[in-house]
Amino acid sequence: MNTMKKIIYFISFLFLLSSCEDFLNFEPLTDKTSATFPSTEEEAKQMMAGIYTTMNNESQQTDMSYFFVMEIASDEKLGGGGVNDQKAQAYEAFMSSDTEMLGHNWETTYEGIHRANFAIEKLTEEGEQEDKFLGDNLINQYKGEAHFLRAFFYHRLATLYGSVPLKITTELTELGGATPDEIFAQIATDLKTAIELLPSIAYSQTEEGRVTKWAAQAMMARVWLFYTGFYQKADLPLADGGSVSKSEVITWLTDCVANSGHKLVDDFHELWPYTNSLTIDDYDYIQDYMTETGKDLTYASDNGARNPETLFALKFSNFAGWDIDRGYGNMYQLFFALRGLQNVANTFPFAGGWGQGNSIPKTMVDEWAADEPGDPRLGASVIVIDEELPNYAIAQWDFVMESNWWGKKYNGVAVRVPEGDGFTYHNDYSVIMYGNQDNQQLSHGDDLIFIRFADVLLMLSELTEDAQYMNLVRARAGLDPKPYSVDNIRKERRYELAFEGLRWNDMRRYGDAYAKAALEKQVGAPILNYGNPVAHKSLNPKGYSARYDETKGFFPIPKSQINLSDGLLQQVPGYEGADGIYPGWSN
Repeated sequence: MNTMKKIIYFISFLFLLSSCEDFLNFEPLTDKTSATFPSTEEEAKQMMAGIYTTMNNESQQTDMSYFFVMEIASDEKLGGGGVNDQKAQAYEAFMSSDTEMLGHNWETTYEGIHRANFAIEKLTEEGEQEDKFLGDNLINQYKGEAHFLRAFFYHRLATLYGSVPLKITTELTELGGATPDEIFAQIATDLKTAIELLPSIAYSQTEEGRVTKWAAQAMMARVWLFYTGFYQKADLPLADGGSVSKSEVITWLTDCVANSGHKLVDDFHELWPYTNSLTIDDYDYIQDYMTETGKDLTYASDNGARNPETLFALKFSNFAGWDIDRGYGNMYQLFFALRGLQNVANTFPFAGGWGQGNSIPKTMVDEWAADEPGDPRLGASVIVIDEELPNYAIAQWDFVMESNWWGKKYNGVAVRVPEGDGFTYHNDYSVIMYGNQDNQQLSHGDDLIFIRFADVLLMLSELTEDAQYMNLVRARAGLDPKPYSVDNIRKERRYELAFEGLRWNDMRRYGDAYAKAALEKQVGAPILNYGNPVAHKSLNPKGYSARYDETKGFFPIPKSQINLSDGLLQQVPGYEGADGIYPGWSN
């Protein structure tokens, strides 16, 4: 890379979401060159914020995002949407809707990697200077964050595509796809570096939205479990030799549990925005639950409070717009919202939206109810449309693969205020709480949580085969303890972490037989196509199992990237020919 090349991407400051005035501000730094930037502490902060911003950039094209794919690919959600929402349907079918189906994901993720590479190089240079403008503590903090983020981005690429170029410098070069061993070794090395560089201080003393040692320890466990499970390995390799053992991961997670300050919130419902103080009094389901249990619930992030269960999340703001700043609103809460943008009174306390990727197959709900009778997390996580929302209009906008069961966790949450003899409805409670614009598409701003403390406890139980950590999670839900077993921990993860983007990689790491059996259970689930009841079947004519065997659950690399590589980069197996092309809706 030319060292004098202009830095023309948008940089974003990260601020604490502690009041209605908190925001993500951005400005183009067109007058900075890579030779002189950063040269002050404030510019170093901008440099670091720019890495985080790429996740917001990715989310603005929601149906091309990692989280969206992970949800639909799993057995938790059906692709659905309208007949022209071919990306969502293609993820369901493990096919390609078009040659650039995931182009935005690829570009923004590698943009994040490039910015992390740039930061690591600049901070290394700064650490070697006698006249530093940053102190050693801040250099280590920022380097730790950059190493974590590079690992985080590569974990996404490696679990979405398999073999991808491994680029860990800013040098302009052409690369083919690295092997999974090489990629995961670099991920592990970056996470180990982050763990060693980041300070051992309670999360409450760190800046919200920024990477911590505790997030790095948890991410290492997630990577270790996927790599060793999916690739059937004993340990996780390191880039310069050696490996990360199970015992090391256990030590790091134990440290996180003991010293991070993170904890479970008191009640599972308090993790989700429908318990916010402006909506909760008007939500009959929650009022009934509080009456039954005698609890008084408060959203863990209400009025900008810091959720003690969140280790790492994507932060949003009240400054979303129609350009690049669209990613500063939580677009998942629009895409996952009830379809049709119909009158909010019909969907209250939830908002309306595109209705893609949030229909839950009845088979999943039935299994949950059978496995855990009386589990309050089921009602906390799933809307039963005809029971909770009798005024919701089905079959909106040529809706297909519509289910009577809908995810609650990342729906937009509306608010209503008394006016005359009735109510005025707003598209999101944040319109009043934080001053967000009252727009059906741009109002939403709740965190997208990537790692929470319950996951840390469940991973620690799985690694130690000790039920005590799993039973802490069960106790929070008011459930009786269970002994440790592989089946019990897998079910606990499934229900505690449902609809949080983790199930798909869990299914795959449990083995091909498990993944295929789980996918096949979706077949026959009752759905509605244009409002007409039918039984769901795989959108791929080969069926779920055969297509999984061909692809191993990976998705196609954008064709433009393969072309640019001059033959160095190979397409993911299963997507080379006509069998990998989604022909469009025909059910």
